[in-house]
Amino acid sequence: MRLRDAHGAELNADFGIEVDEGYLSLVLESAGGRTAGADRPRNDQYVPALRLLLERLRDRQAVLLSALVASARVSGLSEDERTLVKGPLNLSGVADVEQLRLEITSAQGRVGLRPGARKEGNNRKRIRLRLDVPGYRLEDAAQLAADLAGLRSEPIERLAASRELPTAKELLAALTGVEILTATGRPNTVVDVQGNVARVQTERSPDGSPVEIGEVQKGLDKLAERGSVQVTVDELGHRSSFVGAALATLPGARFDGPPARVVLREPTGDEVASDLHFGELDAVSSVKVRTEQRKLRKLLAGGATSAECALCGDQYPINFLIAAHIKKRAVCTDQERRDLTHVAMLACSFGCDTLYESGWVTVDRHGFVRTRPTDDLAESHLRTRLLHLQGRPCLVHSAKSEPYFDWHRTNVFVQI
Repeated sequence: MRLRDAHGAELNADFGIEVDEGYLSLVLESAGGRTAGADRPRNDQYVPALRLLLERLRDRQAVLLSALVASARVSGLSEDERTLVKGPLNLSGVADVEQLRLEITSAQGRVGLRPGARKEGNNRKRIRLRLDVPGYRLEDAAQLAADLAGLRSEPIERLAASRELPTAKELLAALTGVEILTATGRPNTVVDVQGNVARVQTERSPDGSPVEIGEVQKGLDKLAERGSVQVTVDELGHRSSFVGAALATLPGARFDGPPARVVLREPTGDEVASDLHFGELDAVSSVKVRTEQRKLRKLLAGGATSAECALCGDQYPINFLIAAHIKKRAVCTDQERRDLTHVAMLACSFGCDTLYESGWVTVDRHGFVRTRPTDDLAESHLRTRLLHLQGRPCLVHSAKSEPYFDWHRTNVFVQI
């Protein structure tokens, strides 16, 4: 199969998706010289194809489990000897895809060299990338290949099969009265929606300022078409921060970056989705996700109808708590995913879940909540919330949950 770029042009590079060792694997065929009767060398667009494949996998928040040379000439070598990049590597956290592409290609030249060889070999070999891609099962290999090839629209066509995205007016109506955070952590609140305008309260506009619903709809349309949008004025208009914050509340949507963007994917398993803002809005909810979330909350709460948030310590009815993964589910091993009483915790939907997931707060190795610095933050609900959380004991920290918190501190928590 071959890819098509954003303009619909086909790249001269063959790839496929296979099931290998119980995982989906992307196989990119090697580049080589011109064969008799061919118009151009074999797979001579290997480099741009690999870069584009990595970008599209990043958009789907794929985890790269391993990358290795898969050519017949080195098939007798062990996997360690053929490994190019060790995983797991969460591609959504890769800011520079080109640098990752360089790591993969440059390492190929040393694979299979004879002892004492002075010159490196070909760095456009046949390679295999083992993957964990949220929303794609082993039986979805052909679907993933088609999506990565650009033969279909970005992930939204898969999402549309199970549920319909809301209109901008439905989305804003559901968010009325709810404080949402921008990619930089600034609070925004939809005060009301009237006609074609929503009034939005911010720190600079406490009485609210108008935002055209059409601007939000344009952002929704772009997200539906491509599966991700950058939070910039060029992409989302002059109220891009608010539009991005609204889009990030959709089930399966998350902020990613830097640079900041909203990425949409299909919620899987027991991940948090519509409970935060869309528990009652059928057009943007997923029955399966709500059911799995409810079961996990019940397990963590021991069947009680109310429980304490693990981070702030406040008691809430169970419906206001979210079963959040301490270590992101996408990068957990199968064994870790089954360790539900230690890899997950209850976090309230009044800020703690979002702050933890976005890296504004974490838990240190002694079991105390740590936050990003607040000195540069203006007086706001966000600063007050962070100061309230700083230094509090985490209710679920233990020797068994510490490895998961350690992963979060290393991979998600951001000190500035």
